[in-house]
Amino acid sequence: MSHSDDLTEVLSGLGVEIHRVHNDEINGRCPVHHLTKGRESSRYSWYLNSDSGLWYCFSCGARGNLSMLVSQLTDDPSALWTIQSHLITSGLQRLTAEEQEVHDVRPQVDWGQYSRFQPLPDKMLRHRRLDEETSRRYGIKWDDERKATVIPIVSPLGELWGWQLKKTGWVRNHPEGVHKGDTVFGIERAFGTTALLLESPLDVVRFHSVYGGSDISAVASFGANISTKQINILSDRFEGVIVALDNDQAGHIETKRLIKSLPSFRRGTKYWKYSEGVKDLGDMTDGQIIKGIASVTSVYV
Repeated sequence: MSHSDDLTEVLSGLGVEIHRVHNDEINGRCPVHHLTKGRESSRYSWYLNSDSGLWYCFSCGARGNLSMLVSQLTDDPSALWTIQSHLITSGLQRLTAEEQEVHDVRPQVDWGQYSRFQPLPDKMLRHRRLDEETSRRYGIKWDDERKATVIPIVSPLGELWGWQLKKTGWVRNHPEGVHKGDTVFGIERAFGTTALLLESPLDVVRFHSVYGGSDISAVASFGANISTKQINILSDRFEGVIVALDNDQAGHIETKRLIKSLPSFRRGTKYWKYSEGVKDLGDMTDGQIIKGIASVTSVYV
């Protein structure tokens, strides 16, 4: 039994409705939604990391650690000790088992190295037409040694998993083995009910450098291949989605696949209409982006 399985058993005992478990991430219906919103949650927008015990609800904004969760769900002072004892016992049982399961271990990230990267230079901000504060808020940095943009890879819970170094014709992910397909860029900062699904993280920053509304949150998939995990994150977090993958062959192929594989959103699925000769949001002026928001269509053309 994995650590996530152990914790899932405990959470279920506390009345938490579990939806799915993936590696060290547990997804379910928010158990404290009624405390912040005055009503029960209708969506599976709650995530907990089984290693750190940190949890967050994308719907109501509640967050905390395992101890806080227990105190909110029960008045029994012995409940936390019961949970800790259960996890300790389960861990010892796994260590002494004759056959141990092999699980994927997430590569360790060097926070110090990431923090030493510089802010994006003014020249790059102007070239990409990015707002300095928005770029900083999304954690975009600059590797002066490699002359490359540093794009953080962050979990839905806001944990730094690594980063991507990118410049023309060259991309490297750090640490090796980091799973970009297990998250979407910008998800930890998403606030709107509708997602604007882009390929490039820098296009997320570009969009929010222009658009100041609160109804749409741009997120990016780190490329044209959208994983099942990323689709699940979108369906758990948002009530609607605007697909705006790149206006090229790869983007067209993936968009057509998504038409068949995306789940039904309460606010529906819409598609961004690019003008001829425009590949992505990075090629668009501020005015074109604002106009594009008003021109989305429910039919992919």
